[in-house]
Amino acid sequence: MSPPPSPPGTAATAPDASTPPTGVALSPADRVRLGEIRSTKRTATLVLLGATLLFVAAHLLETRVDDGWGYLRAAMEAAMVGGLADWFAVTALFRHPMGIPIPHTAILPNRKDQLGRTFGTFVQSSFLSPDVLAERLAQISVARRAGEWLSIPSNAATAAEKAGSVAAMLVEAADDVEVTRLVNAEVVARLKGIDAAPLAAKVLAVMTEEGRHHQLVDAALQGIGELLEDQRASLRGRFDRESPWWVPEAVDDRVFDRIYAAITRFVDEVRHDPGHELRRHLDSRLAEFIVRLHDSPATVRRVNALRDEMLEHPAVERWATEVWHRIGASIATQADLAGSPLRARLTQAATALGHSLLTDPATRARVDGAVLDLVTTGAQRYGAEIAQFVESTVQRWDATETSTRVELLLGRDLQIIRINGSVVGGLAGLAIYTMTRLLG
Repeated sequence: MSPPPSPPGTAATAPDASTPPTGVALSPADRVRLGEIRSTKRTATLVLLGATLLFVAAHLLETRVDDGWGYLRAAMEAAMVGGLADWFAVTALFRHPMGIPIPHTAILPNRKDQLGRTFGTFVQSSFLSPDVLAERLAQISVARRAGEWLSIPSNAATAAEKAGSVAAMLVEAADDVEVTRLVNAEVVARLKGIDAAPLAAKVLAVMTEEGRHHQLVDAALQGIGELLEDQRASLRGRFDRESPWWVPEAVDDRVFDRIYAAITRFVDEVRHDPGHELRRHLDSRLAEFIVRLHDSPATVRRVNALRDEMLEHPAVERWATEVWHRIGASIATQADLAGSPLRARLTQAATALGHSLLTDPATRARVDGAVLDLVTTGAQRYGAEIAQFVESTVQRWDATETSTRVELLLGRDLQIIRINGSVVGGLAGLAIYTMTRLLG
């Protein structure tokens, strides 16, 4: 029997995966696997070449020296057959063996579209199935793992840093006009939905309880007294302009002084007399107003109308915009500062969350349930799109990249199959030859 043709992988229609293919991006790990494939491929080729050389030598020795060499010849003959058959099978997956367009070879390049569909369907059915995801998530308990991670202070600080960065990014990306519109559409609308009359009644009841409102009255009276003193000259000038021209100035002075003194004395009396009639009158009117806030539909309508008028005032929109700017600037500034109050509060919140996830079964169950709902809903909603993405990615590969990616995925195993083919073939050939000799 003549020696076989040149062994595997030396002629092909597509570049061999053992050399870095042009146009295919390889990671460092891919290059390591490429080296392993190259080394194993050389070994498989050497095994086949060794079997071929031993076959030739054993054949010559069998015919010229002793027929006992037939055992080695038969074993090596079968080893060559097994090695060549497995080389053909492995090579046919990726290219035409020796460049010959034999039917049903170069399977992967010719059927890469079907391969993409198969991969996509496999990912969707085997990895993105809601039942599979639910079972896996139930086993790992995302909430407990998150709690264990957050319980480490350095991790809590890292989580706070990332949360601050995300908050700052969201603030910077937010449209001020949209935020203002949101405040008007949501916050102001909700405030308008609140019945202001009962709320005002509660506020006034708390203020008037045990005479707390008299502190405000005292402050107001003190302010009025100081205002009168500061504006005395201005008031005197106004009185002079309003007085008839024919009244002597001395008379104006005496009249103004008496009016001014009466007003300041009255303010001073009310301020220093807790039982003053004006205070009692104020208490009575406030009590009546609180009752009307509860019982008078007309008063309730007036209060709510005043609420709406205040909320619709342009100043509210300007105030909301100003507050948003200040909040955004504060978040953006503090997010990058390790010792800022924002980062400190976020770290405390992360630590507290981690503690709660570890010690509170109800919280842990809620978080696990939310994660499960999120993941399974996402799988149901986007599973087909992910499968389509996998399919389209594989379909965009050319023949070279398809062969390279799959061969890298399988690694050395295909080349080891070639070695095993030679070894198993040789043993089978030896066994068959031995049985033939024994029987014949």
